[in-house]
Amino acid sequence: MNNKNKPIYNFFLFSLLMIFFSSCLTYKDIVNFQDGSSLGVGISDSVINHHEVRLKTDDIVQVIITSFNKEEAERFNLLNSQQSQQNFNQLSNASISDPFGYRVDSKGNIELPVIGACQVAGLTLEESKELIFKKITATGYLKDLVIQIRFLSFRITVLGEVTNPGTYTIPSQKITLLEALGLAHDATLFSKRDNILVVRESNGKRNYGRVNLKSKEVFQSPYYYLQPNDLIYVEPHKSKILSAPDPASRYVSTVIALVSLMFLIIK
Repeated sequence: MNNKNKPIYNFFLFSLLMIFFSSCLTYKDIVNFQDGSSLGVGISDSVINHHEVRLKTDDIVQVIITSFNKEEAERFNLLNSQQSQQNFNQLSNASISDPFGYRVDSKGNIELPVIGACQVAGLTLEESKELIFKKITATGYLKDLVIQIRFLSFRITVLGEVTNPGTYTIPSQKITLLEALGLAHDATLFSKRDNILVVRESNGKRNYGRVNLKSKEVFQSPYYYLQPNDLIYVEPHKSKILSAPDPASRYVSTVIALVSLMFLIIK
């Protein structure tokens, strides 16, 4: 090779290598909790960022009252207790369109048979259960009763670079970001795990949080425990964009570098 052309050759070789490595994933791109090597047996942290979900306007809950006195208990349900229990057990079919749920109205109330309006906005499910128990007991119709209450509208949406994006209904009142990603069959290898976006609406405001799955600090994030209607967006890694099937814009630089390199080698 002519010494005169050697700098040009080196330049194109360097450019080619840069293009190649810029589109490659590394170990650090796909591994979670990279600074958590000390985590293991005998290590524990206090859970300080979990807050119980509180009911708000437009939430939908299912309330089922049962008792030894079945006839009296049926007065307090939207349908008979046997059908209610059957419906309650079908968790996988629960949705916001469930006709047997109570919607929290604009005043923060749900309207139950016999006892009427119950102010539940701002209460947890457990607190709502206690309130309903007191109201039913005060009527004198039932002495021994059991109240079951659960969310029908606790939904989360997972979008972006995950295996199975979609909206999921949560039968309980507690779910973490990691569990949500598990429902979506985890983030793909092409995801940016250090910049996951969580969009949360609360009290008429929309809040945005960023979570870094590569750090053990994710467990202390205020967005680790999700709230109803949270949206999780997993951003794609730049290597996914570079590998997209669009030769005109994605690979033109690679083609030019390869052609130039081959020309210099042949020459």
